[in-house]
Amino acid sequence: MWRNLDKISNIINLDHDLLENENEMKRIRPFDTRQLEAFYMLCQTGSFTKTAKHLFLTQSAVSHSMKNLEEEAGCKLFRRQGKRVTLTEAGDRLLDFVRPFLDQMENVRDELDGFEKFGIGRIRLGASAQACRFFLPPILREFKETQPLCRFEVKCDDSPACFDLLSEGKIDLAITLAPINLPEIEFVPCFNDELRFVVPINHPWAKDKKVNWDHARSENFILYNRTSYTFRMLTDYFDRLGLRLSSFMEISSPEASKELIKVGMGIGILANWAVEEDIKRGELVSLSLGAKKLSRTWGISVRKGRRLNKAERMFMKIAEESGCHWMVNRKL
Repeated sequence: MWRNLDKISNIINLDHDLLENENEMKRIRPFDTRQLEAFYMLCQTGSFTKTAKHLFLTQSAVSHSMKNLEEEAGCKLFRRQGKRVTLTEAGDRLLDFVRPFLDQMENVRDELDGFEKFGIGRIRLGASAQACRFFLPPILREFKETQPLCRFEVKCDDSPACFDLLSEGKIDLAITLAPINLPEIEFVPCFNDELRFVVPINHPWAKDKKVNWDHARSENFILYNRTSYTFRMLTDYFDRLGLRLSSFMEISSPEASKELIKVGMGIGILANWAVEEDIKRGELVSLSLGAKKLSRTWGISVRKGRRLNKAERMFMKIAEESGCHWMVNRKL
């Protein structure tokens, strides 16, 4: 009899172990992506009927899918109030995870779709309006000669905004100034430029071909907006010289800055390449800031640790080696 009891006990223990393993398998089994897509759409519409229409499914199919999702989750995700559906606390928590997951899946689909259609994918690039006008064209021209099928998406914004977009994964690369205290950003320098005073042709400094520092404190200046890296560099530079700019106008557009300078609204501080044509036409004059020059470093920024695809690596190589060499021979 005792032997029979031992056998029964062993069978019970075996069944218990099998049940535990089955429950464990249920706990670690990943969610179905299609269920998560239906869940997300249901959260947006609050209606099984509207969700079914959006997904080209029957209402019963959506209902069955959500029932399975709740079973997989092991808890209630929805409250049904007539025809409306609201989320439980657990449903809200799941939505927090589902939203970025589906966004990432969409990015992966786009990337793979790009490989199929364009050979080596796409590049989402961030750059300032200046970079788009002056730096980007020669780089793109050379890049397109070797990779004509690659697709480009360009977002125009200043360096701080581009760093944010890189960190958020909304762009892949950016043409920026060298980052300051941003360990999450990797930077490949391409070239340096020099910031200089820019005055209209009839300004006393233009006639004397030199800066009158005694009058500088009373002059009105036209500067980049204070959120920019250039504004920070300028204020640090003048602080070291003991010169505080008492009157200045902030503006984010270099083109608008040049027009304001021409009509005598103030003195600008710009790189020579930004006013090259205006200087050639005899409308503006560029003067050195002083014995100690103020240089900026431009290059390609990317989120640290991000794995670059073939197109991105090639773009960075062209930019680093030859894309910005047009600056080297520009002598005004």
